Formats: sequence, C-alpha cells, structure tokens
Amino acid sequence: MHYLQETYALKASINLKQLRHLELLAEELNFSRAAERANLSQTAFSRSIQALETEFGIRIFDRDTRSVRPTPAGRYLIARALTLLGRARDLADDIYYLSNAERGELNFGVSLLATDGPLRQALIELKQQCPQLKLHIEASQTPNLQSHLEQERIEFFVAFPGDLQEDERFEITWLPSEPVSMYCRADHPLLLQNTPPSPTQIPAYPWSAVALDKSLSPRLRSILGMKPNQALPIALTCDNLQLLHDLTLHSDNILLTWKSWVDSKNELVNLMPLLQPQIPETAMNIECGIVQLADRSLSPPAQRLVDLILLHADSQ
Repeated sequence: MHYLQETYALKASINLKQLRHLELLAEELNFSRAAERANLSQTAFSRSIQALETEFGIRIFDRDTRSVRPTPAGRYLIARALTLLGRARDLADDIYYLSNAERGELNFGVSLLATDGPLRQALIELKQQCPQLKLHIEASQTPNLQSHLEQERIEFFVAFPGDLQEDERFEITWLPSEPVSMYCRADHPLLLQNTPPSPTQIPAYPWSAVALDKSLSPRLRSILGMKPNQALPIALTCDNLQLLHDLTLHSDNILLTWKSWVDSKNELVNLMPLLQPQIPETAMNIECGIVQLADRSLSPPAQRLVDLILLHADSQ
C-alpha cells in the first residue's frame, strides 16, 4: 500500500500555479472572472483546470452553462490545496526575509575587549534594520570562540586572531587596530613621585587585564625595557570589565586595556601621555579581525552584520 502511494505521489506532480487557479475558481465560481484574476484567457484558464483534473484523475468542479460548483471530492482537494498554497506563501516569505537578513537567527562570537569599537555601532544598526532577527552573541576568550567556530556553533567571531592568521582553516578580515593604554587611580604612587613615571617603572606594579593576546607580550616587554623572557606582572585577569575598573580604582594595580573603553569613564588616569620618555601611541595597538571558517559561506544575516562592521570600521 505504501509503495503504491509513493508511486502515485511521484507520478502526480503538484503545480502551484494550477493550484492557484483552483483557488481562484473556488472563490469566483465563474471561469471568466477567475481567468481575469489569473491574467489568462478563459480558454487557457479552462485548460489549466482540465489538466489538473486529468492529472489527479478526479472531477473537481461540476459546471454547466449557468453555474460552477465544487464536487464533494473537489471541496476536499480545494481545502488541502489552500493549506498547501498558504504554506508555499509562508515559505516564500521566509526565503525573502532570510535572503534579506530580516528574519532567522544569527550566532556569532566576540572577545571581551572587542565588544567596543565598530561592532557596537554595527549591532545597533542591525537591530534597527532587522528587528525580527534573533541574535545569539557569545562573549568569551579567543580559544573558546575558536572551538565553537570549529564546531559551527557560531558563524564568525570578532577578536584578536593571534596565531590563527597562520592557520589555513580560517579566513580573517582585518579591522583597524585599536589603541591600548595603561591606567591607574589618581593617587597611585607613580603619580605622587617627584619625577614623571618612566616606562621601566610599569613592570614594578601588578597589572590587571582581560586575558592578553599573545602577540602583545613581546611588544610590551620591548616597550617597557623588560627582558625577552621576563614574565609579565599580571596579577589579575577578569572577564568583567566593570570589576577590572573598580579594582584598579582601589588598588595599586595598573590596568591594561583599550582606550575607547576606559576613556569614556573619566575616573582612571591614562599613564601613557605621562611617561618619560614617551611611548608612541601606535606602539601598543592591538590588531583585531573577523574570523570565519575558510570553507564556509556566511548566512545572509551574518554577511549583513559583517558588512556593517566593516562600514563602521572604515568610518572611524
């Protein structure tokens, strides 16, 4: 029985255009008016209905010179056809909205420091453009984001790529580097001494930071006059930026982070301009990029967000 059903289903092709004609005739019960709505001649419209009846092997409408009426079998098929047409329209809507990134879901990741910068403005604009799009944002450290990208739990992430730029499995779209600086509380010992603080004094105090990108460590040692293999004096790492700020405000710790994050708070002192000799601002910039799998295409919502990130990055 199942074999016969499957064989018949394969033979009976379902033409949505013909089902639409069926819908129009059921609404109008008049071939002339239904044909006009279908933008067809009455002859062509009648042939479409006849072809459908022949295909199904069922008479769907009884008609004479004065009236058109669905048969009992026709009423059943019309009801099922309307359901199928409704689902087809829903699918067409979903395809349209998905291709235009206006519906669906977007899963992506971001490192804790990379939440500022062009990503923030791009997300605001994306939600304004696509209010029905569901966003799932994972804020974590780069190794975790890499793992979830490889598992395809996220489509891309924004972070400091580090060694990933040497891995052919990943494709990286570089963003403008972000300036990093060092901060301390206003009554920190470095600011109370009689002479300006020097770069070589910085390693004498404990540091606070989100997990540092490995590529920054050699630069920091060189800038601050440290030995090539000397351990960085990181005493506190934390995923919570507000907690890092508060602990720096009430300790001798020196906070190492993005300028765009701390400068907006105006409670901590930026040490970089005070150091003698001065360190060029660009010396401590951190490279940031959009990381995705090299052999995967982004979904329309993901591509739309990436385009917005790049647009805002170029405007900075």
